Amino acid sequence: MNRTAKRGLLVTGAACAALALMSESASATTIISLSGRGYGQVNTGGGYVYACDTNADNWGVRTQYYTSNGVTDIVGDANGSSSGCGGESPTGGGYITSARVCAGVNGANTSCTSWYYYPW
Repeated sequence: MNRTAKRGLLVTGAACAALALMSESASATTIISLSGRGYGQVNTGGGYVYACDTNADNWGVRTQYYTSNGVTDIVGDANGSSSGCGGESPTGGGYITSARVCAGVNGANTSCTSWYYYPW
């Protein structure tokens, strides 16, 4: 094999490895966006959930979720739109099977995303 062909194989191999790593990283979490309000995030495997408020509008953002062992819970972003999000491991063990993000004033669910169901 000549030098140019070897270089081509190395470049192709490196590109494939980079794509594989990018795919793995991209699937590490699922982000559920509530346009103009914030987002929720669930790690792959359903072991951790976040709620992030991104708009200083006096609406709180929270992620509601169900777990594999029948628990229903909510995690909110306690500091509003300031830096940092709220997060927790599923209450009572198990893993997260579905989630949605809601926002509203004083805990009201004025606006919510559709439920997202996880395949794991």
